[in-house]
Amino acid sequence: MTASKLIAITGPAAVGKSTVAKELQSELVRSGEIWLVIELDTFARGLSRDWISLGKHQGRYAERGFVYARGQDGSIELRLGSDGRSVLAAFHRSVAAIVKSGVGVICETIVYDDDDWRDWSEALCDISACWVKLSAPLATLEARERADRTRIFQGLARGMSARRSVGKYNFEADTGAEAASAIARRIITS
Repeated sequence: MTASKLIAITGPAAVGKSTVAKELQSELVRSGEIWLVIELDTFARGLSRDWISLGKHQGRYAERGFVYARGQDGSIELRLGSDGRSVLAAFHRSVAAIVKSGVGVICETIVYDDDDWRDWSEALCDISACWVKLSAPLATLEARERADRTRIFQGLARGMSARRSVGKYNFEADTGAEAASAIARRIITS
């Protein structure tokens, strides 16, 4: 792996970003280096529900934030408003600041669209990042969603999988065909 101090992992819901991130962290810290796993969901959990709509919950300011809309096929599509984009920009710059402080970061994220990719690129303009794109067959993703009854976003995997891929990746892997530990080792040795 390059001397990157940032490994950004992206892919649809239920693809295994958290599992691969934990495997990576476990492997990377063996040499005594500090690596934080930081999730986009951490920022989302810090946001008032007034900026989120999902199902029956309709946040007062959700049109400016995050609207999760269910399609006729059961999928969930995310729509971002201006405040939602501001939250993503804050996340990107927070990750960059941590890397610049000298701490390695394994970042679980999504790349929403071309504007989001441009903002990531701007935030990381002087940081060497290793971008990892995880995928799996839709049937595998949906089976994982069904198996995890704690997921309130059942259908998000289908909605995210239908989105056009955005960005440039250094590494791609299929979590339906390869174990997270093997993926982590391949990322480190690539």
